[in-house]
Amino acid sequence: MRTLADLSMSEKIMHTGFIFLVGLGLLVAEAYTYTVIQGLDGKPGISMQDLVVHYYGNRKSSKLQEMLPAMMPMAQVPVSERPKMVDAVNHWIANGETRNDYEQEVKPLINGSCLKCHSLGMPDIGTYQLLKAQAHVDMGMPYSEMLMNGMIHLTTLGVIFWIAGWIFSKARFPRIPKYLMIGVPFFAFFLDFAGWFLTKQDPNWVWLVLIGGILSCPLVLIGMAISLYQIWLYPRQEEAQPL
Repeated sequence: MRTLADLSMSEKIMHTGFIFLVGLGLLVAEAYTYTVIQGLDGKPGISMQDLVVHYYGNRKSSKLQEMLPAMMPMAQVPVSERPKMVDAVNHWIANGETRNDYEQEVKPLINGSCLKCHSLGMPDIGTYQLLKAQAHVDMGMPYSEMLMNGMIHLTTLGVIFWIAGWIFSKARFPRIPKYLMIGVPFFAFFLDFAGWFLTKQDPNWVWLVLIGGILSCPLVLIGMAISLYQIWLYPRQEEAQPL
């Protein structure tokens, strides 16, 4: 079998183009995932809890209840009035977010303190329906979105992993580690995908998402980097053999 160093110039250019563009795409995907997930637990950086919030949600309270304590000082709500606003919002949500409670207890407080900012670029909460949308408890990524993302990721990454593995199969590399470098990403992403749905039911399964993410795309990127190095910097087999 010809190794990567033995490929023709046309093949080297073709493989290099694939590695460069797809490798860059995978790095962008990793960066996108980081920006989407990091900070969901209210702390800087990315953590296991961020993954839990992304898939399982933050079911302890709604987005409105989470943001209200931080927003009241920004809206210059008097300190003496803040407990009243929190109690009114909590009571409204606990009682089913009824329109009657909204009109009597919540709307006067929101209109008096919040709309001066929320009408100038911040999310609009000036009506019953708009505020109710912010009062729903965060249940994490919906199943419909998980299925759509799964369809896209399973098909596209499956093809990318296959092509990257086919290129890497021509590298000069120890046999067993090569088999692992080629095969593990497929299984790892399956674990990642399964972890989405299991974490949605029980946050204790989030470790599957973490392990699957670490052993899928990053491992493929390492294999692509090795392949690129051998394509251009390794000597041909006949040149490497001793006289």
